[in-house]
Amino acid sequence: MGKWVCILVSFLWFFSIGAEENPILKDAKKAFARKAYSEAIKKFAKYAELHPNDGEPYMYMGYIYEYKKDYPNSIQNFRKAAELNLEKSHKKTVLLKLALFFNYHQDWNAAATYSSRYLKYDPQNEEVQKIYNRAIGNRGNPNSNHTAYHVPQKQPEPKQEPKQNPKKQASPDTDSDEVRPSAEYEEELKNNPNQEELRWEYVLALFEEKKYDLAEKNILLLIEKNPNRTRYHYKLGIVKLRKDDPKAAIESFERARKNPFSKDTNVFLYYVYLNEGIAYQKLKQFDMAESSFQSAYKQVNKDTPLLALARLYHDKSEWQKCAESAESALQINPQIESHMFRFLCLAEAEKSGTKLEKSFESYFQYLETNFSNPQKAPDKYRLGFLRLARQLTVVGKEQTAEKYFSVLESDEEVNQTREYLFYRGKNLFYLNKIDPAISLLSKVNQSSAASYLLARAYAKKGDLASVKIHLKNAGSLKDEYWETARKETDFKVFEREESFKNFLVNKGKETTTPPLSNP
Repeated sequence: MGKWVCILVSFLWFFSIGAEENPILKDAKKAFARKAYSEAIKKFAKYAELHPNDGEPYMYMGYIYEYKKDYPNSIQNFRKAAELNLEKSHKKTVLLKLALFFNYHQDWNAAATYSSRYLKYDPQNEEVQKIYNRAIGNRGNPNSNHTAYHVPQKQPEPKQEPKQNPKKQASPDTDSDEVRPSAEYEEELKNNPNQEELRWEYVLALFEEKKYDLAEKNILLLIEKNPNRTRYHYKLGIVKLRKDDPKAAIESFERARKNPFSKDTNVFLYYVYLNEGIAYQKLKQFDMAESSFQSAYKQVNKDTPLLALARLYHDKSEWQKCAESAESALQINPQIESHMFRFLCLAEAEKSGTKLEKSFESYFQYLETNFSNPQKAPDKYRLGFLRLARQLTVVGKEQTAEKYFSVLESDEEVNQTREYLFYRGKNLFYLNKIDPAISLLSKVNQSSAASYLLARAYAKKGDLASVKIHLKNAGSLKDEYWETARKETDFKVFEREESFKNFLVNKGKETTTPPLSNP
């Protein structure tokens, strides 16, 4: 393996730095070339934060940690690089390193995955084909993972984060690169109906094909024959979650937890608790969900359960806890979703300062860089659109804010809320789109700020009667608006109207001049 590593590492010194390359990435590569590794890691991490779909910075950090003999961090970065955008030659190199590493450590699930993916690029490579064949012959148990190099603080991420897509929950099982079509297993099972491992392979194939009813039926057959097999109960719990039956999922997870794997028990329990927390959250049993996510983090100190906690606290409007959990997640892995939650919850808690500003900027720049059309952004990032649009209005970027507001106008859970109606109405007002602004602001009841904006909007239309109505509403709710109105530029159009002057002086009380008596 040492020979392979030397060959694979040496080529990296000859990477060229393109003339049009991002300046942050360019500086990071320069630091890498002169072996200033601490500086390079910081710059690669900064670039990765702004370009989370680019695998190149993770590849470089993988090599840096390898030089430092920090193998858990090295492999974690190579695995991340393998899932992101990379040039073909770099992708092959990363996949080959991962296949060799996991083959050496006898992690058959991962070895099968990465060797299979490598062979799609180079199907004639006999050595990798041997790795794949060996891994396929030995894989199957989730607990085969991470035996030789396991470091709890550096575990690879689950394939999916909780809650964002309830149909794709975290799982330590094998992925689709390792499993043949279910139809092939069906043919083999006709001749070998009692072969347990074959039926398990069939279950995995059905699971990948989203044939959950059939997968459940076959898992129950396996449990009937081998009721103490932990992975069957765990997988049944995942299937139940996919079928939106969280209560049954919890029952399966509890059975799995009673008889955990003897090897890397903490890794297995990490996944069990993580998915159990998702199930409890779906049932709105928030205290139980919180306990499960905390237990997952105790098993493996990763950012995923911390992010799940931030999401949970956000749903419960516990802003301080949410911000703290997101902050802790960022210290482990600076991903954009954690920035989003830290920004959201600090803003909701009416905090200010560099953390809020940094999170806002990271979240905003990520969206602008990767989804210039926010309609195409994944749903998990839309959670922050309303607060993001509000912040953009505050910093004077009304046109950009409108881009994010417009995404929410068809969202029935958002488009009739006071927050949306007021802040989009306010944004439209500052864009001088007066009629649409009036339409939205008129729906915000018992709001002094909305009434005052409506008065200003009608002033721009020259409608003095409506100005008086809405200004009177604003002043009755908050007396200070009478003083503000006297200085308001929008009302200067009525400065020659004596009745309006009296209206302001008398705080909305209309006065009439008594008629002269006859001589």
